[in-house]
Amino acid sequence: MNTKSTAVEIIRPLALGLGIFGAGSAIGGAQVTNPCAPAGPVAFDSYDAAYNSVDSWQSAWDTGNYDRNHILLGTVGSFAPYRLTMLSRQGDSMTVDLKNGTVIRPNGAKPAPGERVAVFGYWSNGTFIANRVVLHG
Repeated sequence: MNTKSTAVEIIRPLALGLGIFGAGSAIGGAQVTNPCAPAGPVAFDSYDAAYNSVDSWQSAWDTGNYDRNHILLGTVGSFAPYRLTMLSRQGDSMTVDLKNGTVIRPNGAKPAPGERVAVFGYWSNGTFIANRVVLHG
């Protein structure tokens, strides 16, 4: 029995396995979990209090820079109390539920069909619940 070939047969798969494990760890460590998420930890059913200071259309939204977990951008399709239908940039229709206390900015404005809109809120059981609606003005 040749001990040299036996040692190589044991070490080669071990070295290969360690190399693959190391490469996978390096790739995983370089990944960003969610590049569009807010800086701090925010649960999907909670509302970031910083959104309460947003009272007007933000120019960054026009370039696609926004928190996609808690903000929807689109165009108003129709509006009724507690219900907003909007069209996404891709042309999909989506119904958003408003609740008591949902803020619409600017104050006193009513969403009109064709108007650009940003809706702040959260997902609950497949429905987007609006906390704040900001109209492009």
